[in-house]
Amino acid sequence: MAAEYGSAGVAAQVLAWGITAGLPVPLLHTATRIVRDELDHAALAHACLVALGGADAPVDLAPERLAVPRGEGLLADLARAVLRDFCLGETLAVPYFAEMRRGATHPAVTPVLDRVLADEAVHRAFGWDALDALLALDPGVRGWAEARVPTLRASFDGYRTPPAAPPLTPDERACGLLDNATYGALFARTWAEDVAPRFARRGIRVDGEVR
Repeated sequence: MAAEYGSAGVAAQVLAWGITAGLPVPLLHTATRIVRDELDHAALAHACLVALGGADAPVDLAPERLAVPRGEGLLADLARAVLRDFCLGETLAVPYFAEMRRGATHPAVTPVLDRVLADEAVHRAFGWDALDALLALDPGVRGWAEARVPTLRASFDGYRTPPAAPPLTPDERACGLLDNATYGALFARTWAEDVAPRFARRGIRVDGEVR
């Protein structure tokens, strides 16, 4: 719930920056849709939490957790958010949610995963289309992005090498949770077969393998 609510904040900031930077209007309409999607996801996640008995569980929505980094200038701040939260975050999210949905059987969980998975493909496409628009606005974004992708990738190390955890219970698997080995394998495969080739097609050189 917190992650989806935070994503709504990121999408809203990207929309505001995109308006100022002059991104194409169809992209701005998609960004508006993404804000709504993420708010819907947060509400669905909360309803799922309640259905699973977590009505009294605290959810950390502190403002500092929802802040979007800024400070390098309009295009750089916008490019960072597009790269991290869409080109990387949403592209990685699609195979993760697909794998979660394959294993999920709990009736409170499967509708949430169905909706999120359907939306994530749109969010992923927005990221790469927005990057293309930024490259058209300023070709210097290419070198800027190439220099920062390794640091942005490191922010997803929790997916790449998750902290040690006990084996999943049958109930957890029914709710779609993934074990650590699956997290790591999906990260490596998605980076090598999807993320890196997309960057390469745009002339942005990144390692094709995760070390």
